Amino acid sequence: MVQLNKLMELLEVSETDAIKAILNLVSPPPPPATRQNWSRQSTFGHSAPTTQDLWKKLEESNFRCHQCGSQMRLSFNHINSDATDHRLENLEVICFACNRAASSKGTKDADQHFKLAIAAIELWQEHGVFQTFNVIKDRAGVDQVGGATYLLKYIEKRLEGKI
Repeated sequence: MVQLNKLMELLEVSETDAIKAILNLVSPPPPPATRQNWSRQSTFGHSAPTTQDLWKKLEESNFRCHQCGSQMRLSFNHINSDATDHRLENLEVICFACNRAASSKGTKDADQHFKLAIAAIELWQEHGVFQTFNVIKDRAGVDQVGGATYLLKYIEKRLEGKI
């Protein structure tokens, strides 16, 4: 598999930018922003738990997804799917990937972007040229490229002329 330092070199990402990206991904959702967002939207009944209660849920979860244990891109999920039911026992901390996989929208494969990116780079390393999206998709073992199209286009541009 592609190692982090090699990936950073191939994509021309500085160590500082990589650290910032990691910190951005694992930074918990700020409870005041969540509270404000929910209070403003009718979807959430123009109400929200207190900032302290939201923070408590994050602490109780050890800042990890209730379903998979990830620390990346956390949010709150209404367990009973009623976005106006803000009882603490109805809220769970969940990552974007698990939330997306449970949604009726988009891909069900939480690691789709990762699998496609690694497949694209590995195929480029093996063949010396960027492969078609279908070849990359097959190598990654995913059903579709979907929302990863622009990630793959970005990787292709970064890899141009690098062998």
